[in-house]
Amino acid sequence: MVRSSPQANVIRRVDAPDHALVRSAPRRNLVPSAPVTLAIDGPIASITLALPGGLLDRAGSEALADAARGAADAPGVRVVVVSGDFGTGWSASALAEPESIPAVPSLAVGIEALAAIPQPVIAALDGPARSAGLEIALGCDIRLASEGATFAMPDTAAGSVPRGGGTQRLPRAVGRGQALRLLLTGEVIDAIEAKRIGLVSRVVPSNELAGTSRALAEAIAARGPIATRLAKEAVHRGAEMTLEQALRYETDLTVILQSTADRAEGVRAFQEKRAPHFTGE
Repeated sequence: MVRSSPQANVIRRVDAPDHALVRSAPRRNLVPSAPVTLAIDGPIASITLALPGGLLDRAGSEALADAARGAADAPGVRVVVVSGDFGTGWSASALAEPESIPAVPSLAVGIEALAAIPQPVIAALDGPARSAGLEIALGCDIRLASEGATFAMPDTAAGSVPRGGGTQRLPRAVGRGQALRLLLTGEVIDAIEAKRIGLVSRVVPSNELAGTSRALAEAIAARGPIATRLAKEAVHRGAEMTLEQALRYETDLTVILQSTADRAEGVRAFQEKRAPHFTGE
């Protein structure tokens, strides 16, 4: 049984614990077939993609943005897992949209919101992730793949370039040479090749992907949430700095962390030889 909450884009399952929320966006799609759903289970938020026809359109992109912001803002969430159908590209309606229209959000608003989540984000890829689908995956921090997953950036075959950050995030993930190989040829690669070039971190059988991604999420969630956020921030921001600037920034973040209750708890737990209990404070 499902009961609608006062917020139209939130569904609370009455047979589930209070913290188990499912966010469905856009608001007009309050059904299981919504393009994107957000479920929160304690410290782990799960974003599930069910894009119509496996294609990302404006509604799907805005739904992804809504889910990403919901996960980022949810109290107690320490890690986010993105799974489902990443898809094979942009819809025809999306490709027909002109870019840079004043007062109209970018078509890639969902990917940008996903990349902006401060908590660590895991992508669990099972099936094709091409064009916009691969760009969604690149908006995540850690990518796990099933043996049947495939990857491609075929946009140049249609006389266009990726419009969801692919030309920038792909080389940051796999290096300039491998990125250009995929961007310029549109080559479809399998999960083993994706792991070889560093696009994914691990490849597992399809029936083990959900459990593997959940175990990784639980391992991250058990660590200091402020520390994991700051470590992610140091890596992402540091990549845009000189080494000297990045090292100074890392030191600044360390100083901030030392003033937190979690840092004190970590020191006490180490001295007392017990597992720490982090509160995110």
